[in-house]
Amino acid sequence: MSLTATTVQEIAEGTATRTRVVTLTPAPAIDRVYMIDGLQAGRVNRARHIEAHVAGNGVNLARDLHASGNVVRAVVPISFEDAAALTEGDDIFRVVSVPRAIRVNTVLIGADGVTTNINQAAHELTGLDWRALRATVGYEALRIDADWIVVGGSLPAVSASDGIDPADLFGAAHLNGARLCLDSPGAVVGDWLRRGAKLDLISPNIHELEELHRAPIRTLGEAVDAARRVVDRGVGAVMVSLGHLGAVMVTPTQQLWAHTPPTRVVNTTGAGDAALAGLMAQWHGDEGSSLEQAMTRATRWGRAAVGLITPTITPNDVEDVEVRLESPLRSLSLH
Repeated sequence: MSLTATTVQEIAEGTATRTRVVTLTPAPAIDRVYMIDGLQAGRVNRARHIEAHVAGNGVNLARDLHASGNVVRAVVPISFEDAAALTEGDDIFRVVSVPRAIRVNTVLIGADGVTTNINQAAHELTGLDWRALRATVGYEALRIDADWIVVGGSLPAVSASDGIDPADLFGAAHLNGARLCLDSPGAVVGDWLRRGAKLDLISPNIHELEELHRAPIRTLGEAVDAARRVVDRGVGAVMVSLGHLGAVMVTPTQQLWAHTPPTRVVNTTGAGDAALAGLMAQWHGDEGSSLEQAMTRATRWGRAAVGLITPTITPNDVEDVEVRLESPLRSLSLH
């Protein structure tokens, strides 16, 4: 079927209940973005545009939700010096001070929209750091009566001598009455599941799902089957980003494929975060028609993000484009 409800109109009219969200980005970074005509290895490449901003899955998600009018807090471990320079005046951030400088990632965007990321490894955190992050997340979740707690991006190693398991720390999210989403690489998700973490939502792209699945995924049907196996392991819902083919959602009782007409691609960095933000902006984790509306919004927001240089979208960036919601065409190739 086709749904034509407009996310922007819903926000303007206040007809849907916005969620309250706390995000944790354990390994934030400064993304330095270089727009180039074409990357030539071994040659001098000149940038025609440069931007820099604090980034990370949880940070990007929080900014998108904040721009849409949601109440959100973004918890990040950053040194006081970096916090003063990078987050001053941005009231969504809650900083846990650590002694190390923030890492720096390099993003190269060609004129054809192909994005190349060179990411610095995440700094190790101590057990004390993790306890402080957990306490801050818990405090903010209670303070705003959070519907969702989202742990996003890479997870740094924890000092071996501290004996701290991040999965145990954040598995307590449900004690605050919030649902828990882990938006991290497939290996991290797999590790948390093996440790018994109770996850309400994960949002991998197709490559991260392959990492979790430990096998290539060639068709939409194989993606659905891989997501179904994750749901069978106790995850409440799995939304898989499929790039230009949209996204697929699998829950214990539903499977939906959402897609739109093609659009011009400028930068793919942050598109998955925007799609996740669109999904949970007004979705409280239940099924039924609200899930269909959430998937419509997720697809529109992800589509809007790829047309921008910056990873943050606003309601004005979201087009009222038709979203097709239907059962997955199982034979559709993903390559």
